[in-house]
Order: sequence, then C-alpha cells, then structure tokens
Amino acid sequence: MNVSYYDILGVPPAASRDEIRAAWRDAADRFEPGSGGSSAQFRLFNDAAETLLDPERRKEYDAQLGAASRAEPASSVESVATSASAGGGTGLPLTHERTQKPKKPKQPRTPKAGRTNASGSGGGIPTAALAVLGVLAAVAVGLAAYFGFQAQRAEAYEQALGQAPAAAERAAVAVLAYDYETLEADRDAAVRFLTDSYADEYAETFDATAKRGAPQLKAKVEAEVLASSAMHETGDNRDPDQIRVLMFVNQRTLSTANPEPQLALNRVVFDMVDVEGTWLVDDITSY
Repeated sequence: MNVSYYDILGVPPAASRDEIRAAWRDAADRFEPGSGGSSAQFRLFNDAAETLLDPERRKEYDAQLGAASRAEPASSVESVATSASAGGGTGLPLTHERTQKPKKPKQPRTPKAGRTNASGSGGGIPTAALAVLGVLAAVAVGLAAYFGFQAQRAEAYEQALGQAPAAAERAAVAVLAYDYETLEADRDAAVRFLTDSYADEYAETFDATAKRGAPQLKAKVEAEVLASSAMHETGDNRDPDQIRVLMFVNQRTLSTANPEPQLALNRVVFDMVDVEGTWLVDDITSY
C-alpha cells in the first residue's frame, strides 16, 4: 500500500483545511529548506500540503486514491511509519540507575594548636579566602545577569514567532499583486511593507517587469495566502528582531495573453525584520 499525502501529514482523508494547515506548520517547524535529508523531507511535506490545500487538486488526488485502492489487493500491512513523520528514535533508554554505596559519616576535625590564619591572628576567615569569595560573588552576579538576559531574549523570540507570520501574510497580498490600471499606486502600497534597503530593490524589479509588460497585456495579478509558518532557528540565530516566514501563496493572473485565468502555486520565504515595533519585509525568496 502506497503512502498517501494524508499519511505524510498525519491527518485523516476527511481533514479540514485548518487541520491540514496545522499539520503543515508543525512539519515546517521541524524540517526547513536546506541540504540532505531535511531538505527532502521539507519538500515532501510541502508537496503534500500544496495538493491538499488546493480544492481542485485535492479533488483530483482523492479520485486517484480511490481508483488505486479499488485496484490494489488486500494487504496485511497494518501501518506505515516514516522517519519524516515519526521523528526517528531508537526507543533505547538514555540513562540507567547506579547503585550508590552508603557514605561513611564524616568525623569532625579537631583544630591543631598553634595554627593561625594568613593575617597572623588565631581566628576569623583568611584574607586570601575573602578575596576568592569576592571573586566568586562577582562571577555569580554576572552569570545571573547573563542568564536573565538570555531568558528575556528567548521569551521575546517566542513572541516574535507568533507575530511575524500575520505581518508577512498582510505584506504578501500587497507585494505579490498588481493591476495594470493602477501600477504606480500598487507599487507604492507594497513599498510600505518593506524595509528601506529592500524597497529600492523591489521598486527597481517592479518597474522592469510589471510596469513594463502589464499595460500591453492588461495584466492583473491577485495573491492569496493559503498558509504560513514561522521558521524556527537554533542557537545564536534565534534573533527576536528577525524572523523568516514560509508561505504558500497562489497568484491568479488575468491578461489578454490567455483566455482563462492562470494560476501559479508558489512557496516563498519572507525575511521579516522588526523596525521600531513594525514587522517589515527585508527579502523574498521563492522555492
């Protein structure tokens, strides 16, 4: 029995679009574009979600599944598990218990007569020990400040992961669409969602492509975001002011070049940057 797109995402065949989006977001958190096995798993989840989130493609896919199941003989296979969906693991215990031998109680020491501390007196804490304690106290204060800062940074990063996708979706609708009758206004509207550095690059590309070709073809492009997910970083890359957002975006084009609307299914990554409390697009990558 072949593994279906429903099996890959871990959802039932009757799953709603919200359930499919949630499963895809969970997969996108674990497998990001890159090299090696993670890249292949990432593309596998994306292909599944891309098909199941599009009503027409899902209808055709379900029909193919039904035909395949009727032609396939009964199988004794009960389940199919893949490392992409299960996350791997050997099932072996990571630790084991050791039998501890009882410790002998320590006997109190009797101070020797005639011993003095570093200051020459017969009692009190030695000066050298006080210096060491002072250094240790300073280190402890420094560590507490460092870990406190890291905890605040981690909390800010988690908040950013929840904020950036919504801002990216709003930007995508404006940045990836235009109307040949309102090109300059559409370009200016899109620029408001971009950083200053990226706005110049976008405007240059817009003028060289859309503004040059759209009037002749009377082209209109509409953008619809089907799903989005913040891409988690690790280690020092976890910057609360910079979040990458992966999105499925459908672009529908109307023009005199084609009698019927043309649909493009896109996977894009928006690099979002927090600029004085506002999330702006700093770069766009298409997959």
